[in-house]
Amino acid sequence: MQLVTFERRGPDAEDAEPGALHSMGDLGFDSLEPSTTGMRRLGAVIGAGPDAASVVDLNRALALKLAADDVGAPEAEADSLLPTDALSFLRDGSRALDAARSALAFAVDALDRYDAPDVRRAGVVEPRGSVRLCAPVPRPGKVVGVARNYPAHAAERGAAAPEEPVLFLKASSAVIGPEDEIRLPAASRQVDFEGELAVVIGRSMREVDTERALEHVAGYCVANDVTARDFQGQRGQHFIGKSCDGFAPLGPALVTADEVSDPQDLELRTTLSGELMQSGRTKEMLFPVAEILAFASRLMTLEPGDVVLTGTPSGVGAARRPPRFLRDGDVVEVAIERLGRLRSHVRSGVRPEREPQIGR
Repeated sequence: MQLVTFERRGPDAEDAEPGALHSMGDLGFDSLEPSTTGMRRLGAVIGAGPDAASVVDLNRALALKLAADDVGAPEAEADSLLPTDALSFLRDGSRALDAARSALAFAVDALDRYDAPDVRRAGVVEPRGSVRLCAPVPRPGKVVGVARNYPAHAAERGAAAPEEPVLFLKASSAVIGPEDEIRLPAASRQVDFEGELAVVIGRSMREVDTERALEHVAGYCVANDVTARDFQGQRGQHFIGKSCDGFAPLGPALVTADEVSDPQDLELRTTLSGELMQSGRTKEMLFPVAEILAFASRLMTLEPGDVVLTGTPSGVGAARRPPRFLRDGDVVEVAIERLGRLRSHVRSGVRPEREPQIGR
């Protein structure tokens, strides 16, 4: 299943004010509240058929299903079974996942049945163009990165391959979605891209063996570990260099773990304004996903909704001669097999008249 966090755009404009959008009173479900614009909701992408790429509002689909089954207080019951936000959904574990699958199946079935509730008019199924996709996990508890996890990338950065996973933290406030812009901070002139496989934790893990680590994964998505190289390297500000606003694009969807049989057998490609910059496979990782998670869990508890960035292949901008850093107007696209494409437009911030004297 492809899980997304989305906002309804509204009937007339992308920036419509929050307000009622769909009412189900005329469909015979007077107890159900109208859907609204401007609120983040948990959804799933329809993968095939005439409605492919449309987004199902999972909680609303479940409420409509319960109402059709004459269950009392269908919205309250749906809220108890299937949260509307990603973090609560992940914390609820298998029960919420089962409810999501049931809701998605109901919506897809209703699209094909002549006697089913009108799920489009009810705001259960939204065309792709009527929603704005946010990060699948908009504000993770923590974002854990892995440095130099591809030997060729370690070599291009002039470093030896590490003997154990080298972990760092990235501020969760850096996370943005697949329709957000990467804003270049005025304080940095060397902002770089790093296409990566992101792992989203689904079950708390502490001191978990490698053999069982993948059992704790909710799913996978595409990430770009954007980095200010001048702060990371020249100033020794590794955390700041990784944590500027907008430096962690995630998306386009969280693909559940059952649809990714082997996270070590995925192709990853990064293009910058149409030019191929990175190309590799996750099997090239020095430390596989399961080993990274097990290692991290010996040091900290990984919780539902935490995101682990697993490292980048060679080809980053800082390693090129001359270096190729992100510029205003660039489009950086990271594509991972079976997970989709994460496409981000780059916009510059306002440059100060003088270079800031941070840390000096």
